Amino acid sequence: MQSSHLSFRRVALFFFVYVLSVILGGAATPVELEKRASRTTPPAGAVVVRGSGTLSGEFSTVQAAVNSLPNDSSTRTIFIYPGTYKEQVFITRTGPLTIYGSTTDTTSYTSNSVTITFGDSASQAGSDDPSGTLRVHKDNFALYNVNVRNTFGVGSQALALSAYGTNQGYYGVGFYGYQDTLLAETGNQFYGVCYIEGAVDFIWGQHARAWIQRSVIASVAAGSITADGPSDSSDTSIFVINRSSLIVSSSASSALTGQVYLGRPWTQYARVVYTSCTLGAHINPAGWSIWSTATPNTADVTFAEYDSTGAGAAGTRASFAKKLTSNTGYMAADILGSTWTSWVDAAYV
Repeated sequence: MQSSHLSFRRVALFFFVYVLSVILGGAATPVELEKRASRTTPPAGAVVVRGSGTLSGEFSTVQAAVNSLPNDSSTRTIFIYPGTYKEQVFITRTGPLTIYGSTTDTTSYTSNSVTITFGDSASQAGSDDPSGTLRVHKDNFALYNVNVRNTFGVGSQALALSAYGTNQGYYGVGFYGYQDTLLAETGNQFYGVCYIEGAVDFIWGQHARAWIQRSVIASVAAGSITADGPSDSSDTSIFVINRSSLIVSSSASSALTGQVYLGRPWTQYARVVYTSCTLGAHINPAGWSIWSTATPNTADVTFAEYDSTGAGAAGTRASFAKKLTSNTGYMAADILGSTWTSWVDAAYV
């Protein structure tokens, strides 16, 4: 009876702190998820991808599995067995789709055993979107525990993810690239407990409302992390990065001290806000950069921080940026809408 009573108290306390965290938009003390069961076998009814030793009825590539789905309003699931899949994947189907990568720990990206990788670039493909390793042009999509890489490297925009659509959720996903790694272009998008790596404008887009939660954002070289580009003052595009850690990637060739900026404005209406984040010493004391000397694009920007900590939180910020005393107006419901809990996986909040 005593152990049951303690268990009940523990669950009640966890629930209380979780609810408080949601209400405050992450201002409460971070609560780490308890380790959950691994996901190493397909859920019932899932289409299965297995790169080697494919069994009858399974697919050897992710794109083939996607192509096998009917383009209707039905809800479908794909499960991917461990492996490296060298391909570009383009998803457009109408109905809701969830893709699970095999993993021994669903609470993080660190045990991901599935990688989708390609090395195309905008200079080769003709524009940004078709360079993407994973292109998701649909609403109602969720991806769990898959690494997505663009291996092109230096010299051109080269996307790991090109995301066009609303109610898209990415959970425990690793995104790897150099320039323009993650394109959040349209709709409401949620990134929970992800890893996002790059150097130049590697979180970018024009019209999306993106919420990045409890993720690791890693720089591999000098540059700006974000580049938001709303078309005008009525465009609701905004990126909010909440309770995340900004670090130097283990792939970087130096410590990058003071060489990385929180963002630069692709247009003068750019909106990027960091709330309750930990910033490493690689973040420049000015925090934010102009777009270029010829085109500063700072006239109408919203570049702001709330409750930043770490070595990179120190310094005199750029004159066109501001420090907030509250995260009011920049919580998940403000960015993703009042119904955001109906499509976001609460385990990654």
